[in-house]
This record gives sequence, C-alpha cells and structure tokens, in this order.
Amino acid sequence: MMIDGRLVSGETPRRMRGRLRFALALLALVSAVLNPVHADDGIHQVLFVGNSFSFYNNGLHNHYRQLHREAFPDEKARTRLRAFSGARLDEHTGLADVLAAEPWDIVVLQGHSRGPLDGFKRFEQAAVSHAETIRDAGARPVLFQTWAYTDKPEMTDALAQGYGKVGRTIDAEVVPVGFAFAAAGEARPDLALRTSDRKHPTLAGTYLSACVFFAAVTGTSPEGLNYTGGLSADDAEFLQGIAWKTVHRQSR
Repeated sequence: MMIDGRLVSGETPRRMRGRLRFALALLALVSAVLNPVHADDGIHQVLFVGNSFSFYNNGLHNHYRQLHREAFPDEKARTRLRAFSGARLDEHTGLADVLAAEPWDIVVLQGHSRGPLDGFKRFEQAAVSHAETIRDAGARPVLFQTWAYTDKPEMTDALAQGYGKVGRTIDAEVVPVGFAFAAAGEARPDLALRTSDRKHPTLAGTYLSACVFFAAVTGTSPEGLNYTGGLSADDAEFLQGIAWKTVHRQSR
C-alpha cells in the first residue's frame, strides 16, 4: 500500500506484482477443475503418461502407489508409467492400444516441461486427441501441471495458464504440482526440489508430486502418512502439508 508515495505494506512493488500474477494464474487453474477427483469414485487404477519428469527417482507412480496403499490398505491400488525421455504429448503414439490392453480409471497426461510455452497449439491438439482416446477407453483424462525451472520462476504462472486453458477445453482436472513446487520453494528454499540441471526433480520433488496427486485423486490429506519415500520424517511432513494446502486451496 502506498501512502504519500511511501510503501507501507512491507513488500516491494515487484513482489506485490508477482503475488498478483500468481493469484491470477491460480484462479485460471481453479476454473479448469470442473469435476474434482475423489476416492469415493472407486479410482484405484492410475496410468501416468509422460517423460523423465515422471520417471526420475524410481517413478512418480511408485511413490503415489505407496501413499495410496498406506492410506487405503483394503484397496488394491494399481499404477503404471508410460514415459519416454524428453517426450511431448503428441509423441505418445499408440496410446489407444495401451488402454485397450487393460482397464484404467485415470490416465495422467504430463507434457514436455515447456510444452504449453513453446508450441501451445501442438500441445493442445495432442491433449484433445488423447482425451478422446482415454474417454473412449472408459477412463478419465487428468492433466499434470508441471513446475518452473529453478532459474525461471515466471514459468509457474505461464504453465498454469496453459494447462488451465487446455483443462477447460477438454473438461479435465488439472493437478497443480507446479504451484506446490512454487509454494514449497518459497517456504523452504533450503530443500532442493530440482537437481543441479535446474529442471528434473530430486527425490523431494518427486515425493511432493506424488503427495499432490494423492491429495487430488483421493480428496484426502497425505499429512500423517508414514511413507516418506526415503526422505527424513521432517521433510516428508513438510511436503505432505504443502501438497494438501495447494490442492485444498484449489478445490475451495
């Protein structure tokens, strides 16, 4: 807030503008979440489709499954991952054959880290095509909003807007992993979520992604679960809380 030309809010104008952009991007993403996903829907079979962002650290799908099995021991959660290094959505050809081989409840679509930014039309057309294929197979498409590079934080808002727009186009949920990365990085800059290449997830980044998906798919907080993915109990507890707060804020 400015009084007599003096800033009295404790924030710089640049930081305030950054928060405003973040809030607007979050609003755009929330409007893309048309049908929140919940465990009550009987969703126990999840296929992840993506690239190295999903297969690092023994696979996002494995960490998600461990969280699900601990929280719901009577349910037989089944997950698999179909990933190619550096793949863009349109490079996942043959998805119809994969879906015809066995049943899935949800199919998660994770695009290239800059997919919505470096060729939005290509990204959108691939998502539209895959969504039709997924629904024809009796499953639900879900979009994986990826995170910004360490040295390019402005990517968070841009990616959220791109995924949000496509989510509205194909009437699909958008899981806000990128927003969770941004929130965790602001709260705990000491906890590395990306490797030294500034892009790929560390174990903490993959675990955070799994917690966000767990919260979004089941509608249940991962807070208090004993599965830490190999992280310290304190770090896992922190990431569980960030995941739940991010998804809960989105679904309000």
